[in-house]
Amino acid sequence: MELKNANTEQLILDAAEKIFLDKGFSGAKTTDIANAAGVNHALLHYYFHTKENLFNKVFENKADLLLMTFKTSFDTDLPFLEKIRITIESHFDFIGVNPKIPMFILREVVSNKEKRDFIIEKIFPRAYSVLEQLRKSIDEEVGKGTISPVEPIDLMMNIASLNVLSYVAAQVYFNFGNENTDELNKFLSQRKKNNVEVILKSLKP
Repeated sequence: MELKNANTEQLILDAAEKIFLDKGFSGAKTTDIANAAGVNHALLHYYFHTKENLFNKVFENKADLLLMTFKTSFDTDLPFLEKIRITIESHFDFIGVNPKIPMFILREVVSNKEKRDFIIEKIFPRAYSVLEQLRKSIDEEVGKGTISPVEPIDLMMNIASLNVLSYVAAQVYFNFGNENTDELNKFLSQRKKNNVEVILKSLKP
């Protein structure tokens, strides 16, 4: 029974994610989400009660996955610059799998004060812990003279900006869905490599 419940909840979350990413909070309808998940509306209400709760769950899940791209490599014993390389590549790949996420977050934060408050209350504390972990590593490397001083938030923003812009550019240059896959993959592979080089060079003392 527990497995069935978990599967049903995940079906709803998967359907909600797709519809929220396509239409945003205001444009999404719970009836459409229920239909896409293959459940009745009463069952969706049973699991999540409101559209707001469902949206927040989807938003939290995606925010956690995004933050994990910055955190995972720093839980290893690898050299600092290798951790940064892995972080850049992991974030790049995450955007590739979730190309609608950046605009989704931007759209909701800009257009909805409640969503901004939700991020401040729920997401910022998690992001802060990642920043503090990154700050500790940066301070150690600066002390050893291996990198130049940099604020953790600046480093994260530089990584995110370069990677997101790469996929924005790809959508300009290529018609997703009808693109030349080889050319697109070549373009993205080169952008990933370049982004790593730009960030690592910026850290040189």
